[in-house]
Amino acid sequence: MDKANSINNQNQTIDLFALLGKMLKHWYYFVISLGFCLAIAAVFAIFGEKKFEVGATILLKDREVGSTETGELLNDAPNQGKGIALTNEIGKLKSYSLIKSALERLDFGITYYNVENFWPGFLREGWLNEIYTSFPYEIQIDSSQLQAVNTPIFIEAISDTQYRIMASNEEANAVAFTTKEGRKIFDYELKAVGEFGKPFISDILNITVNKKKKEDSDFEYCFKLTRIEDLAMQYQGKIKVQPAVEMDDTNRMLQLLINSAIDQKGGLFINTLIETYTQEGLLQKNSLGETSLDFLNREIAEKNDSLDNARSALENFRSQTGLLNSDFASGQAMENLGELRNNQAESERIIDYYQSTLTYLNDNDDYSKIIAPSSAGINQDQLFNRLIETYITLVTRLNDLKVNARPDNPIYRTVKREVESTREAIKEQLQSALASEKRNLSRLNQRIGGIQYSINKLPQEQSRLQFLQQNYDKLYEEYNFLLQKQSNAKLSLATNSENVQVVDSAKKTGYAPVEPNSMLIFSIAFVIGFIIPFSVVLIRDLSNNNITNKEELEKQVKVPLLGMIANGPKDAKLVARTLPNSAIAESFKFARINLQYFHQGGDEKVIGVTSSISGEGKTFCSANLSTAFAESGKRTLLIGGDLRKPRIQDFFDLSGPGISDYLSGSVAVDDIIQPTEFRKLDVIAPGIPQEDPITLFESARMDELIHLLRDRYDYIIIETPPIGYVADYFVMLKHFDISLFVVRYNYTNKNILGGINDLYAKNKIQNLYLLFNDVKFSAEYGYGYLSNSDGYYTQQSRKRLASNKPTVTIKNPFS
Repeated sequence: MDKANSINNQNQTIDLFALLGKMLKHWYYFVISLGFCLAIAAVFAIFGEKKFEVGATILLKDREVGSTETGELLNDAPNQGKGIALTNEIGKLKSYSLIKSALERLDFGITYYNVENFWPGFLREGWLNEIYTSFPYEIQIDSSQLQAVNTPIFIEAISDTQYRIMASNEEANAVAFTTKEGRKIFDYELKAVGEFGKPFISDILNITVNKKKKEDSDFEYCFKLTRIEDLAMQYQGKIKVQPAVEMDDTNRMLQLLINSAIDQKGGLFINTLIETYTQEGLLQKNSLGETSLDFLNREIAEKNDSLDNARSALENFRSQTGLLNSDFASGQAMENLGELRNNQAESERIIDYYQSTLTYLNDNDDYSKIIAPSSAGINQDQLFNRLIETYITLVTRLNDLKVNARPDNPIYRTVKREVESTREAIKEQLQSALASEKRNLSRLNQRIGGIQYSINKLPQEQSRLQFLQQNYDKLYEEYNFLLQKQSNAKLSLATNSENVQVVDSAKKTGYAPVEPNSMLIFSIAFVIGFIIPFSVVLIRDLSNNNITNKEELEKQVKVPLLGMIANGPKDAKLVARTLPNSAIAESFKFARINLQYFHQGGDEKVIGVTSSISGEGKTFCSANLSTAFAESGKRTLLIGGDLRKPRIQDFFDLSGPGISDYLSGSVAVDDIIQPTEFRKLDVIAPGIPQEDPITLFESARMDELIHLLRDRYDYIIIETPPIGYVADYFVMLKHFDISLFVVRYNYTNKNILGGINDLYAKNKIQNLYLLFNDVKFSAEYGYGYLSNSDGYYTQQSRKRLASNKPTVTIKNPFS
């Protein structure tokens, strides 16, 4: 039992060396596959569209001037923490809306191509090369009519006045660029002739073609029409924006890169994108500055009205009472009261700002109307100023993302969460500041009440004059303060400047193309060229459950291997007769020698030959092994024991009765023994086929026959039916001294051999050996069987070999 389990465990082990050997055996698969894949890679590397990297470098200035910083200019506090968020600016430069705005300034709606004319028609669309200024035709489109977009339209001149136009596609879109109307078109094919300078009108194409110069006869030409929306998405995927150096708090330099087949076109796009980005930033700064200026103008107008009213009240009181100043004993108290009232007014203004801003944040999403505290003359809280500006920046980015991002986009959701969290932080800051300011106002009111109580004891007219004078002075001071802020805001708006400095305009970053990447293409081709044959060999090996080599046989079956019989011609029968010096004849001699060596000095005479299924060559091996023994001088008898499907008669010229006739009692022993052309070899034919020969083999006459024949012959070889079908072999097993089990190369299934392992492991068959038949030595092992040394074969044997299939001289695989 342990022996059987050990055999099964060894069979389940993966032999990596065997797998490597199979790969090496099929080395030509790898050569062919690698050659093919590398050739395809070479075509892509040579004829693929060449693209160059075009780049520009810009410097984003810190927020020190310009109306984006109006709040800081109105604030006397130092400008801290107002730098540009680099990641936000990268997002703006790559935004769909900005790229679309840039493309609207360019004439990129028509893309021009040429293609080498040696490509067949069904391949030429895959090898288009973009051109820009060298296109020999000028294409003018009618934007109000339907145009086939994103479809190659081939054009060629057929005369000085006419051209041929061709296009085909299984599915495409036809769009009117002006009205944005369109429809799907399916399985269309356009072939028509047009005249230069005249409108070409069809249901999917409406253009005018003018000829600029003569075409190059080595190329064909085509063009594509593209919607601005599709172009924007294409360029959004192409453009790369990254820090020019490692990102940190001081780095403000960005690099814009794009891979373009036409470096001039790529550079034009990048420069236009930078220009558009700069102008839109400047417009945004102007808009914010004008909003701040409008607010100050309104505040100044209101303050001017209040100042006029205070001046009129003071002058009227003076004229009525004749009092010109307030010189009384409690002047100091009145001065304190004026200061407290100034603080009271300031506190009320701050509370009003906080309440209005909090209400606005609760009811609106538009950031453009929010006034920074510094713009309103409130300078106490720098943190609140920064929160307001952060909120405006985030809302601006969110609005940009709304144009080209879905609501479930991760970046969109992240920015939206930041907007909401900043809004909540502002609300919390406002509520905290509002509560604090209300407490401050309450304290001021209490102090004012105390001073007023003291002043009420003074003469009423003097108190009234003092009050009117202080109210006027307070309003006058506030009015002058707002005028100063207005002047600063106007100066900021007038001196507004761009926050972008172009360090390097767009140009090629190198002379070598970056696409196609030859190294990457050949690497991928090499990997694919290796994987394909590896997979083919591996799949073939895994799907082929037959025995294909000696190592595999020894791994599957732990029965000793007697010999390997070389592959020979399909019509070969007795190789000692037809191919006496061939590899196959030599392999039978080696098998005979090995068998005699294993049992030298013993009395093992009877040899049973069987196999697992029909077709594995047991009859062939039995007949040729018998001739090998006979030619060595041993008296040999071959018995055709397969009474169900006898084939021994195909190898010898037999007639008369056979073993079935003897076992049935109708003839004697000498009547069934027939001589052959080989002097030491006799044969007993199967005789009349039997449907159930087991009863004959179990009879006493079978025992008598074997006993009698042992005295006459040195070796008796009995061919039996396959053990996978019937039990004849096991009935005759008691007569066998040696059992040979035939396995055929690339024919015998591995699963069938499990039964032989069990029989051998449990010692149910004594002296069991394997005979590996039909082995292709040159394919499996690389042995050289055709010797070039003179004298190994006779000239006659060489001619005989040449008349059949070329074979080779055997080299003992067991030595």
